Amino acid sequence: MALQSCSWLTIILCFAHINAVPIKPTCGLQRRLVDQSYSLLDSVGGRFPVECLDHYRQITFPSSAFNTSEAADNAGAEKMAYETLKLIDTLFANDSMPTSWNNNLENFQSLIYRQIEESRCIMSKTHSSLDDFQDRNTALKTFFDKIANILTEKESSICAWEVVRQQILSTLRFILQSSNYLL
Repeated sequence: MALQSCSWLTIILCFAHINAVPIKPTCGLQRRLVDQSYSLLDSVGGRFPVECLDHYRQITFPSSAFNTSEAADNAGAEKMAYETLKLIDTLFANDSMPTSWNNNLENFQSLIYRQIEESRCIMSKTHSSLDDFQDRNTALKTFFDKIANILTEKESSICAWEVVRQQILSTLRFILQSSNYLL
């Protein structure tokens, strides 16, 4: 009987130890959070205003920054998605956003920030072509500079912000559709 009690006690202690050990979360961007970010940004302003059509300008997204040389090597594209979220966060840190946009904007900004904070570990991942990170990052920053210039040129008007919103929605859609690295 004492042997059986001792066995049960050992099993209980092992189970308690296993449950007490924190599980390290997987390092990566979560598809559901990127999708929620897209939905929130999509909902802040509704349809693109007809009166802003004259201001609309499509800026070509640098999809080549997300290309990987090997199918198994997604770390480079994953890093670019992470950098994209950081650039989106910087862009939306501007205080001149339209007051007509609803409260989902704050939720969008919080969700982008959360993803950045929770996924910092992505930048420590290595990929086969480390030398091209600067080129990829430069292409991405050039794209975001063009978007920021729209706000400057149009003095952060509601139409400028609507153009920016459409560009960022396209960017998030690209990440969602072309990524197999999202968790």
